[in-house]
Parts: sequence; structure tokens; C-alpha cells
Amino acid sequence: MTAASFLMIVAILASCQTTEPKVITQVQVQRIEVPRSLLTCSAEPVCGSVTVSVKDLMKVADQVAKAGADCRSKLDAVKRIVEGQ
Repeated sequence: MTAASFLMIVAILASCQTTEPKVITQVQVQRIEVPRSLLTCSAEPVCGSVTVSVKDLMKVADQVAKAGADCRSKLDAVKRIVEGQ
């Protein structure tokens, strides 16, 4: 009895499947537009002299941090654009 039930279930399941292959007829290529403003970062600050005061050194360190934050924020924006498409 169980073998007959098993064969009936297999026959029912097999009859529900389609055998037609799906053929891809068109491929679409999308170009991702990234704004030009996101493709450049702030310039790296340079120290103007070999000997600098602590105050000048702190200003340069602050400018380096701001330039790094600018690049990271622009890279994150580009990443969101690319991954969202």
C-alpha cells in the first residue's frame, strides 16, 4: 500500500513540472552615473616648513582629518550609488 502511495505522489509531482526551457533573448546593460563631485577628494594638506610650532602641527593634523573624512564620505556616497543600482 505504501509503495503505491509513494508512486502516486511521485507521478503527481512530476506532472506539475514544466519541461520548457526559458531562453534569455535580451541583455540590458545599465551605466551607473556617479556625480563628478564625488570623484575627487580634498587636497592633502602640506606643512609649509621643516620646523613648525605645536599650534601649526595641530592645524595640519586637523586638516588631514578633515580631508580624510571628506574622502570617506564621498566613497560611501559612491558605494551607495553603485550598490543601489
